[in-house]
Amino acid sequence: MQKVLLTVLALFISATVYAQSTEPRDFRGMEWDSHYSAIPGLVKQFSRDEKIDVFKRSGEDMTIGSCPLDTLSYETFSGRFYKVKMTFSKCDPASVFNMFKQKYGECTKIEDSLDNFICTWDWKRVKLEFAIDSASGATEIVYVYKITEREYNTYLKEKAGPKKASF
Repeated sequence: MQKVLLTVLALFISATVYAQSTEPRDFRGMEWDSHYSAIPGLVKQFSRDEKIDVFKRSGEDMTIGSCPLDTLSYETFSGRFYKVKMTFSKCDPASVFNMFKQKYGECTKIEDSLDNFICTWDWKRVKLEFAIDSASGATEIVYVYKITEREYNTYLKEKAGPKKASF
């Protein structure tokens, strides 16, 4: 009996560790940091500044699991794919959250307040945030390729220029 219990416990722990280490290397077949021109079907929607372009994908499956998405967009920095944003409001956020939890394991960070709930999975190269707005019930899911995001943040700091000393 003790051996069976230890075996079940070991399988549970190894499955949990595996789920938590399953870093997404792509999103729907699009590899992070690929140039947008190498991704078929992307259609530019707008530019947020001179370095960020926002795209939609023609013929995109607008569901996550069985949940219909309100929005799904892709962002590039200097032409390189680094962010996915999804929103939905028509599904139970808890069931969609459980789908992510089953796929990726427990969150590495949780922020829970009266206004919102944010669960973050943070791997070496990719970060995933699942956020629920308590007031509206709207949910946003954001995947970010952290290496390119760091480059973008460095660009923003350099663009802002050196801070002037105030005397």
